[in-house]
Amino acid sequence: MNSGAEPQHDTSGVVKSVGRTLALMEAFQNWKRPAGAKEVSRALNMPRSSANALLASFVTLGYLWFDPKNATYFPTLKVGLLGDWLIGSVRRDRALNAILQEISTVTGETVSIAMRAGFEMQFVTIYPSTFPVALNLAEGAVAPLFESAVGMAWMSTQDFEDIEALAESYNRQPSVNPVTLSGIKNRLSDVAKKGAAVAYDKVLPGTGAIAVPYPRATQGQTIIIGAGGPEDRIRRSEKMIIDLIRRLVRQTLG
Repeated sequence: MNSGAEPQHDTSGVVKSVGRTLALMEAFQNWKRPAGAKEVSRALNMPRSSANALLASFVTLGYLWFDPKNATYFPTLKVGLLGDWLIGSVRRDRALNAILQEISTVTGETVSIAMRAGFEMQFVTIYPSTFPVALNLAEGAVAPLFESAVGMAWMSTQDFEDIEALAESYNRQPSVNPVTLSGIKNRLSDVAKKGAAVAYDKVLPGTGAIAVPYPRATQGQTIIIGAGGPEDRIRRSEKMIIDLIRRLVRQTLG
């Protein structure tokens, strides 16, 4: 769902070394393969000498592995462990996972837990669909914050002043389709009316998704429960899925 080099963020006001560090990790997240110093230099828009120094530092600290035969770098497991405690706390929430399992059993659709990651929503847990034709998601995949059902569900839990600031920051990025506050308000109004965020043909053509916030935060993070599949199937089951998720949440948390 996400490809290319690294996401383009508004880095004004960001310490350069911090911005480059995170940009490097995001680049490898998108590439999912080893890369040489020249490619890193080009992707991060930095001099080759600076890229070499950055990469060497990560190798010394144990966050990158260097393959001298091919002159390439790749993250070590140490990188993945940095956020493992947060994802682990989500997966250890028995009540939350019981809800997902029931949604999966009843609907047969792809069921997920998503959390905000910058201007994207990242899927941290996936219950695959049991249908031959389904929405295929992998854990770690991302969806756009302002376009996806999980993104709108997340925004429905936030103060609009914070959403406004987030939208302004997003619109300052290069090469993005600007979002409008009026458009966001209209979609949030639909979320309030339906009791869930619903999106069709937004992330992938021919697909639909329904998302509802989980009222209990995990480590201060807002959790979003989602269910998705082929558009026609989700449209037919839209009300049933919304009612099911909301009922399970109420029954579980009281």
